[in-house]
Amino acid sequence: MRTLLSWSTGKDSAWSLNVLRQRRDVDVIGLVTTINSAFGRVAMHGVRRALAQAQAEAVGLPLYWLEIPHPCPNDAYEHIMGSFVEQQAAAGVTAMAFGDLFLEDIRRYRETRLAGTGITPLFPLWGIETGKLARDMIAGGLEAYVTCVDSRKLPARLAGRRFDAALLAELPPGVDPCAENGEFHTFACAGPMFRSPIAVDVGSIVRRDGFVFCDLVPAQGTPKNSVLPSEAPQIGGELPPRRRGHADRVVSLIASATEIVCALGCLHRLVGRSHECDYPPEVLSLPALTAPKFKVEGASADIHERVSAIVRDGLSVYRVDGEALKVLEPDVILTQDHCEVCAVSLADVEAATCAWTGRPAEIVSLRPGSLADVYRDIARVARALEVPEAGERVLAAMQARLAAVRAAVAGRPRPRVAFIEWVDPLMAGGNWMPELIDIAAGHDLFGEAGAHSDWMAWEALLAADPEVIVVAPCGYDLARCLEELPLLEARPGWANIAAVKKKRVYFADGNAYFNRPGPRLAHSAELLAEMLHPEVAGRKYEGTGWLQRAAFSSHASAGVGLD
Repeated sequence: MRTLLSWSTGKDSAWSLNVLRQRRDVDVIGLVTTINSAFGRVAMHGVRRALAQAQAEAVGLPLYWLEIPHPCPNDAYEHIMGSFVEQQAAAGVTAMAFGDLFLEDIRRYRETRLAGTGITPLFPLWGIETGKLARDMIAGGLEAYVTCVDSRKLPARLAGRRFDAALLAELPPGVDPCAENGEFHTFACAGPMFRSPIAVDVGSIVRRDGFVFCDLVPAQGTPKNSVLPSEAPQIGGELPPRRRGHADRVVSLIASATEIVCALGCLHRLVGRSHECDYPPEVLSLPALTAPKFKVEGASADIHERVSAIVRDGLSVYRVDGEALKVLEPDVILTQDHCEVCAVSLADVEAATCAWTGRPAEIVSLRPGSLADVYRDIARVARALEVPEAGERVLAAMQARLAAVRAAVAGRPRPRVAFIEWVDPLMAGGNWMPELIDIAAGHDLFGEAGAHSDWMAWEALLAADPEVIVVAPCGYDLARCLEELPLLEARPGWANIAAVKKKRVYFADGNAYFNRPGPRLAHSAELLAEMLHPEVAGRKYEGTGWLQRAAFSSHASAGVGLD
């Protein structure tokens, strides 16, 4: 049977191709997918056209694009699909395959639409128990990323995660392991159906219409810059070898990357840093190559307004000393492509190095949106510095430390937590913070794992009535953080919040721990456990990493003694 395969770009269609190619009565001659004409993305999966085309090239089959409008009424879809089926039947196609698993109404719909066309519907995965099917896919070498999550059914933090055994273990009860009910969607990028893996980078996380999308982008640059799907690190996993080259002179323009370099045992390779890189203290002797374009002193509201004004004008928030950077002749430059106000961005570095000639430096841009992204970034830095084994050790130690925190507080009641990342205006901590709070056995009321930190209305904080409040403003050490207390106390209703009445308001060193996506996030989880469950976690770092509201004093030290 000359067969077309309905191609969603996800794991089920990819595995269907693998199964169909083992049948002697089927000849798969092409793939067909619908693409949202307004966004240039594969419908629902949110996958870029270029990545779907890369899949087709990797499996060695032509890909037929069916452009659909946005929104797409059912009659419009049926007209587009009906015309295509009629054309393909006339061209000699005799079967069309679908990756459906058990939804009877969907199967009946497909059978009805193909009835009388001369094209036979095939369902190569139909009736396979989905837990077994998911495990078979993973064991069979299929690799995929979660590109879309229905946030009504799954935590948003799962967007961008690999489809693997760890993901299956985290799925809530009632969620189908293969997501046949639409709980999530994936992009397949390696496996027995592909002649070669598809290199991708994990991009931004976007919320739309109740769904959370992870934007996968084709990996750019030479092979040593590419992030292959099999390179997402896990304890015990092997980081693949990379091409050997020069990585002796390293410049880090983001504090978290500097900490990663030092944790990898490569402090001696650093030749330059950003103005914010201050840990470990030894890096302070290195030349600072960046500076903010705004005055960083004053009230948090004033700082916010200065930064916002720069961003509104479409300008960069930081300056990069391009000449000093060039003189240092770095082999590797570490920066970030995550937050335009957190640190020097990829665009800043590219602007500073665009006129360089001769041997170019390798620019490694980090995108830490979640804990999984932090793990991936550590692995990327380790590869760029040609120390993958050290990367494995750092990751294993970090993940083991986080697991120990989770085990220590397992079974404890989970207090409702408001994590405040900025005070005026109010902002809730996002990205990796909800995951750390979950590890420390807390229930995050406002943050969304894997999504950027978002603004929080004061009325929403009062209505949520959190049992615990943690204040750790971005870029503030403990001493500066304490200065925000009067701002909160002056707000109407502050004294009536449960956390305030129970004296469970904590101020923490956000700059050293919670705002830096590197190895010390494991320590951040330990600090959170002390705040949320001191009866089992103790108070080892009280006064150095955090302070309870009832224990404030002018002699509080700020973040010393922690590593």
